[in-house]
Order: sequence, then structure tokens, then C-alpha cells
Amino acid sequence: MEITTTLKKIFFYLVLVIVSSSCKKDGGDNAIADGPVIESYLTNGKAVSLKVYEQKGLLDTAKYGAAISGLAITFNNGVKNITLQESSKGTYTSSETDLIIAGNTCSFNFAYNGKTTSGETSVPSTPVSFTASALQQGVPNPDPDSTSTTFVPVDFSWNNNEKGYYLMVFENHDKTPNRIGSGFGRRNGYQDREEYLGQVSTYKTQSRSFEFSGYYNVYLYHINIEYNNIVNSSSTSSLNLTNPPTNIKNGLGIFTAMSRSSLVLYVYEQ
Repeated sequence: MEITTTLKKIFFYLVLVIVSSSCKKDGGDNAIADGPVIESYLTNGKAVSLKVYEQKGLLDTAKYGAAISGLAITFNNGVKNITLQESSKGTYTSSETDLIIAGNTCSFNFAYNGKTTSGETSVPSTPVSFTASALQQGVPNPDPDSTSTTFVPVDFSWNNNEKGYYLMVFENHDKTPNRIGSGFGRRNGYQDREEYLGQVSTYKTQSRSFEFSGYYNVYLYHINIEYNNIVNSSSTSSLNLTNPPTNIKNGLGIFTAMSRSSLVLYVYEQ
């Protein structure tokens, strides 16, 4: 699974940053004018994936800049070096799924336009003591003609003594989940629910948290500071993008790691 909604938000912000930097003429912007754009979100238990794009031109209406193919990208997980393989144009991946280890530092580098583009990130600790007050969630029928019932929230909690940053994702097991109620006045399709939580150690479900029934994987992600910074920056005005947060040298974008724990929650219509 992917954190699709938040990543779309981040990518839209990166597009604004790239267009903004293409309009600047000072030395700082010129230093990255020819640099690539990197997107990589490292997660424990998943293969490494690193996407590389060209920067978009000011009048370019494409969603992404052109993918950059043919790179020799070295990845280090704090233990060993590997060469990522180009699995599709501009996307470089590992075959192994056990490379992301909590507490280790991961890095990458490759040559592009006569410079070395690189990035580094630390893998956060796996969430500790992730628990729920219940593993079933009843949801009242939201239709106007339904009988009113009391919603009882589920409380999630975890240890956050280190004041880390967290994100929670609810992913339904079914490919075509059943809607709660008749769907009166609601035409939106199913999508995973994402909650950016920040520096907290609890989360309480809301009556509108679920529109579809079934079994859900509930993923709690311990995210890094660079992820937090760019999520928060993506919420600011597009007129204030002179110093975009990035941990990429000789480029733009984000290279970050996260660790996750999970629970299974059954959601049903009351």
C-alpha cells in the first residue's frame, strides 16, 4: 500500500517549488536549476524505490517532469552498498525487502549533469506499544431516514516519549468495500483514509471516519523530520517558496524513511 493522499499533496508542493525556482535568477536557484527531482519513501518490509524526474518547465502542463532513465544509482542502508535496478523508466528499485532497518542511516548517490546528486536519511524506530481500545468499530447508518444510534470511538495509543512524528493510514482489505448505508447523497468511491497526526501518542476515531465496512489494516507510521517539514510546507502559500525544504544535494525533492506497525480493525454498520 502507499500513502497516496499525503504523497499527492507533497508532489503538488514540489511542482510549485520547481516552477517557482525556474522563475528565479539568483545564484542559489541556479545551483539547482539543472538538478533532478527525487521522490523516495523508504519503509520497513518493502523494497527500496527511488523515482527520478527532470524539473518541469514553467509552461509544462504534464503532471511530472520527464523521467530520467539510465542512471547508475548506489544505495547504502548503513550495512551494505547495492546498485538499484531500473524497474521502469525513471524508477529504480531493489529486489530485497529487508534493507530498511530501524536506527540505520540510508543514503544514495548518482552522477547527473556533471554533478553528484545525493541524499541521506535516518530510519525512525518502529512504533512501540501500538494498541487499540477495541478491534471492532460500529458505525451508525448515516442516511437521513435511519434510526439514530450512539457512536463509540476506538482509541489508538502508542509510546511517544521521544516526541516523534506520526501518520496513520486505514486500508480496507476488500477490493470493492461495501458502503455503510444506502449511499444517499454520497457518490465518492472508496479510498484509503490518511491522518497526519504530528507529535502525539493517541488518536480517536470519529463518526465520519468510515464510509465503508469490512476489515481494515491500520498502519501507524513513525515518520522523519524531513517528511514532516515538507508536509507542513505544502500547506503554506505557494507565494512563499523561496527556501523549499529538501534533503537532496544538487537536486530537489525528498528522500525519507519511515517505520510502521499495524493492527486489524473490523468496521461494521450498527
